[in-house]
Amino acid sequence: MSIDDIDRSETVTAETDHSASAPDLGLSRTEIGASPIFTHVWPDCADLNAELRRVVLERMATSPGLNKSNCGGWHSETNLQLWEDPAIATLLERMHTMLRSVVRRTVDDPDDELLEGWDVEAWANVNQLGDSAAAHVHSGGVNMWAAVYYVDCGQQPESVTSGFTRFMDMSGIPRPISARRRVVASTPDGSRSSSVSVEGCADRDVIGNDEVELVPTPGKMVVFPATLPHYVTTYNGTDKRITIAFNLRHTKFVVSDFENRYSRRRALWRNYRGPMLIMFEGKRKFRSALAAVVPVEKWPAGLRRKLLG
Repeated sequence: MSIDDIDRSETVTAETDHSASAPDLGLSRTEIGASPIFTHVWPDCADLNAELRRVVLERMATSPGLNKSNCGGWHSETNLQLWEDPAIATLLERMHTMLRSVVRRTVDDPDDELLEGWDVEAWANVNQLGDSAAAHVHSGGVNMWAAVYYVDCGQQPESVTSGFTRFMDMSGIPRPISARRRVVASTPDGSRSSSVSVEGCADRDVIGNDEVELVPTPGKMVVFPATLPHYVTTYNGTDKRITIAFNLRHTKFVVSDFENRYSRRRALWRNYRGPMLIMFEGKRKFRSALAAVVPVEKWPAGLRRKLLG
């Protein structure tokens, strides 16, 4: 099903501001299983998106990028939060604003210590014809939430037909047995169609029978738990599909961790949280101090992987 077709009875409106420096947003919320997905479309975002598109494509022209969950396409290094450009600064400010609103929806009477102090890691993704992203999660270390911002869907916003983000149900709720998932999607004429589909990279993990589909819209920002598996369907447009993804970290939160194929790499954080927090804070301070002296682009590749990964 599409996230845009879900009953908006749970749409939450602006609440009293708990922090003088933190305006609140009206967010739309839906759930897959028990996992919330928060969305907000920023108004008057055309100029910002044009600048973000320029910045991302300029960086793409000079950087080979990384191979992670992307199946084709370009994945920037995870240092977008350090790119020096007014458009990036504006986007990060909006990300922090939305994150504070999410915290207010998920924590009873949060104080400033929980609303502030978030560490953001970000990167850009550019997909062209035939590109997609395999199923993955953003959990690990102190990643609490993950987010995506749609800069350019590569197609007319009112007739997007590919490059959907799909979230996968990990609730364990029993579903009727079916050989393949059935996805209900919008068609260009506004009607609804039903089709079976298994998309993504070859041999990608398929988990569960139920999914929530997110239609990309320029200016839409989405925040969801870092543990929630998701993927991007094959993009079939002729222009560039541009998104910016985020890992959102805070040392005053913890996520319940259970042994599964996604959490095994978190053994150090599960068993040695105290020393890992000390190492995390030291790495963050060293990274910031070094970036203030030497531009990130001039760091050796190995050092960038260690400090920005």
